[in-house]
Parts: sequence; structure tokens; C-alpha cells
Amino acid sequence: MKKLIYSTFIFLSVLFVFSSCEDSFLDIPPEYALTDANAITNYSKARAAVSGIYSSFRVDAWAGQFGTSMATLSGFVNISGTEVYNMNYTQSSNTYAANQLWQPFYRSLNYANFAIKGINNLPESAFPSEAKKNALIAEARLLRAFIHMHIFWSHAYWWAEDANPYGLLYRDQQIDLSNVTKERSSVGESYQGIMEDIDFAIAHLETFNTPRYVSKQFAQAFKAKILLYRAGMNNNLPQLQAALGLVNDALTTAPAKFKMESDMQEVYKKAWDNSENLFVRYLENDGTRFSTGGYWYTYGLSQLVGDRLPLGPGAEYTAGLMHGAEWFRADPRWTISTGVSRASETWDTSERWTWVKLGRSGQFAGQQASPQDNLFATYFLRYPELLIMKAELLARTGATITQAIAPINQLRASRTNPVLPALNPGSQTELMDLIFREYLFELFMENGSEFFASLRFQKEGQPYIVSIKNGLPFDITRSIFPIPDAEIINNIKMVQNPGMEN
Repeated sequence: MKKLIYSTFIFLSVLFVFSSCEDSFLDIPPEYALTDANAITNYSKARAAVSGIYSSFRVDAWAGQFGTSMATLSGFVNISGTEVYNMNYTQSSNTYAANQLWQPFYRSLNYANFAIKGINNLPESAFPSEAKKNALIAEARLLRAFIHMHIFWSHAYWWAEDANPYGLLYRDQQIDLSNVTKERSSVGESYQGIMEDIDFAIAHLETFNTPRYVSKQFAQAFKAKILLYRAGMNNNLPQLQAALGLVNDALTTAPAKFKMESDMQEVYKKAWDNSENLFVRYLENDGTRFSTGGYWYTYGLSQLVGDRLPLGPGAEYTAGLMHGAEWFRADPRWTISTGVSRASETWDTSERWTWVKLGRSGQFAGQQASPQDNLFATYFLRYPELLIMKAELLARTGATITQAIAPINQLRASRTNPVLPALNPGSQTELMDLIFREYLFELFMENGSEFFASLRFQKEGQPYIVSIKNGLPFDITRSIFPIPDAEIINNIKMVQNPGMEN
């Protein structure tokens, strides 16, 4: 029965869009449902439909679920369970992480396709100008690319050659009973659809104004990240050079208010309002932040992950790290990213040393605080990531060691709390190792960056992930999740990832 219900899950779900088009786009209650009876008939409803895409991110898939799943796959922690850590899941194992990403991602995609279709169908006279219409379409298309790419990274062969058949279940139309059944696209076709959306956004989106919405600079940076992740696996020099150009464009064309925070403590204290955010998940202040903040942020990190305090004799803090704890403890950012958080159950007064940069003080202590500690931001892309990407791209495209480390030293020099000394690698190997670790120290568990770095960075001639997992046999085709059982059963054209059929 549950599987029959799932077959029309996205189509029959009540999907709401919101009527505000300002920074408080989620502060207003739902106005109308995503149905033909409530079609997009004017500019106000067009703006509301795009705002509805952002509202769909108020679920755990877009918060701790993706970040903790990727961190577990990397081998640095084991939060999502041994099956995920060892990458030994199959279709029938019904992996929790796989299902908790797939369904919400496609729900968000339905919002995007509804908005794109409705806006395209409106006459130009319904908009203040042709540029405004194109900008609104570009915003929705960039969000569609953003959603598609997360599905690609978590469930399909994103690293493979174009002809590989195990690409996305690509959807550019709102799902209804006529198109629930659909085959996978090839890898090349998947990238083509995604890049067409991003390129349209780069051409028509307005420049960065607030990180609560996507912008031209985010489109450039996100395209660069996509190119780097794939090209870094196969050393595709033209794509790496293109990515470097996009990063430089994003950094040089963004307004001055997009910048590094000197005090890293303030980055997480301010959450979505810190100046480093290029795109961030915002939660409206309507009393639901603890319910929409995501299981891992509000509960899991404080209740389950980390070192139960007080530590035993001779023990050292790990915050749940299975690898690299000594790296983190030696870095001054450790005591800002991690700290003490009380368990989230009312009856459990225990404390843990955990990732407070994301989980903050936890649900119980957060609710008791005055004002409440409830700013559960999801950092999709921050300024430091652009600088680390630039360093890596310079290193991979022939720059000298001094030139390649410069963006990271720029990052480190921007901080006054904590003070971070400049890095001076003496070899190409040391350079790459320092860049790899900078992803960890700045971005761990925020958006999966450490996992993808562990695949494309090398350690002794093998992907770094092999060293992290102490020689555990590694197969790139196991680094993604299986297509959920319900999708395979109810979509007869859908093909499972090889080796995950049973």
C-alpha cells in the first residue's frame, strides 16, 4: 500500500507557494496550492511561485541530511550508519539517507517546474519589463539546476563520460499522471539540461543582493563547482580553466558587501545574515524554526553525535570524527566549529562536544535561551569556498605553488578570530594536501565539499577516501545511493544503478 501511495507522491502532494517577493518571502502563510485552479495569472503570482521553490527547502534533505550523509560517505564520521559508511547498500536495503534525499529533492523540483511553465506562459505585458520576466525565469531555472545537481551528486553517475546511461531521472515538466513513468537520461544529457539552465541564469539574473535568493554570482560559482567536481576527477584542463574563470568573475563582480567575516565566531552566530553567504537556506521567524531546521541540526548533532561529557581520563575531543581529529584539533578553527551542546531530550541533561556551528545549542537549550538559539542556516555556498576553489583550480591549471596558495592565504589573513598563519607549502604534494584540509577546516559538513574533495584529491596515488577509510576497498560506483525501491517499482522505465539491484 505504501508503494502505491508513493507512485503519485509528488503529483498528489499539496505543494504551497507564498505571496511575498521580499526577503521575508516565507513570513506569509500559504495563499494557494500548486494546482491548475491556481495557475500563475499575473506578476505577483509569478513571483510567489518562485518564492515557493525556496519554501520547499524547509525540510531535512536541504539541511543536515545531505551534509551528514556526504560526511559519512567521506569516512570522516559515521553519522548515517555503517551501511552508508561502507557504501554497501542496495535497492532492497531501503537506505534511510537515500529515501530522505530523493523524495524531497523531487518535490522541490516540482515547485521549480511549475513556476517555470507558468511564467513562460504569461504574456510579456504581465511583467514590468522583458528583463524582469527573464530574471524571474532565470531564478527558477537556476534553482531547478541546483536541485537537479543535488540529485545527480547523490544518486547518479555525475563523474562519468557523457555517453554513460546512468544519468539523472531528469524532469523539466511538473509531474502528473501522464509523465510519472520516465526513463533516465544519459550523463551528457543530464549535464546539458543543467548547464542550459545555469547559462540562462548567468545571462539574465541580477547581481548579488541578498544570500536568501540566488544571483548571477551564485550561478557562476555553482557552475564552477560543478565543473571542478567532475573535471577534477579526470583532469579535464579546458573545464578546469573555465571553472577558474567563473570563480574569478563571481569574486570580482559581486558587490562589496559580499566578503569575508573577520571573526569566524560571527559567521555562525549571524547564520544567514553573515557577509560570507552567497546562497543560504533561510528559515522564517514564525515559530517553526525548530521543526523546519532539520533533524540533524536541531536534535541529532546535540543528542547523538560527538563526545559525551565529561571525557574519561586521557581522552581527547573528537566531535565524532573517525579520521582527522588530530588535524582539526591542531587548527584554531576547531573550537569555533565545535563546542558543548546539551542533549535535546527534556529528561536528558547530558552534554556533548559536537558541531555547534550547525547544531548550535540543540533543540532543548535553544528553546530555553533568550532570545531563542534557532538560526539553523544551511550554508550552500560561502565566500571562503570560492577562495579554496580558486586555489585548487590554480594548482590544477599550472600555476606556481606561490600563486596557488595565495587565495587560501587571503582567506586566512582575513580572519582576526581566530588568527590563522600563512601557509608556505614546499612541494606540489604538500600544496594539494593543504588545500584539501582547508576544505575540511572551513566547510566540514556544510554542503558535502569534504566528500567530493576526498574523491578527486589523491593520497599516495589513490583517491584520498581510501586513506581516510584505512584501506577499505573503494569503488566509485558505490559512492552514490541506490534509486529508492518505490521509484523502481512504480516507474517501469527507471533503471537501477549497476550493482544495487537487489
